[in-house]
Amino acid sequence: MANQLWSARRYTSCSFRDADLSGLQTEIVTFTDCDFTGANLTKSKHSGTAFRNCHFEYTQLTNSEFRHSTFVGSSFVETRVRQVILEEVDFTLASLGGVDMRGVDLSSCRLREANLTKADLRKAVLAGADLSGARTGDMRLDEADLRGAQVDAALWTSAKLDRAQIELGQAVSYAAAQGLIVSAG
Repeated sequence: MANQLWSARRYTSCSFRDADLSGLQTEIVTFTDCDFTGANLTKSKHSGTAFRNCHFEYTQLTNSEFRHSTFVGSSFVETRVRQVILEEVDFTLASLGGVDMRGVDLSSCRLREANLTKADLRKAVLAGADLSGARTGDMRLDEADLRGAQVDAALWTSAKLDRAQIELGQAVSYAAAQGLIVSAG
């Protein structure tokens, strides 16, 4: 199945377990409740593709591109999401707990109400990303760029933020979340 182009297709409850989908290109394809356990999606390109409630376990995504796509409600287990291009991708309600996303650019992505518990986002770019309602306990954001990201107060107390970049307004929110009293004079 490697190096194919799939366009305007729908897959429901399909198993792509251990499938070689390297180099696959999808355009406006919908995957609903599909299993990608052990699948090889390296060097694949996806545009306008929806992965709804799909399962990714030990899935290879290296050097893949996802543009204007969605992973709403999908779960990622023992999957490295590194060296990928993510442009306007929606991870709302996705489970990314413990996932390795170091250095990934998520600046145009939605992670609303996503499970990011113990996710590793060191050196990731989340500038302008929407993390509203996300679960962020023990999330690693060391040296990440959070400028302009929409976050809840819980992130400031539950995530590891050593040397993360933030804006002045976020610094005030951080201070308030830490119990500090901020005054202008």
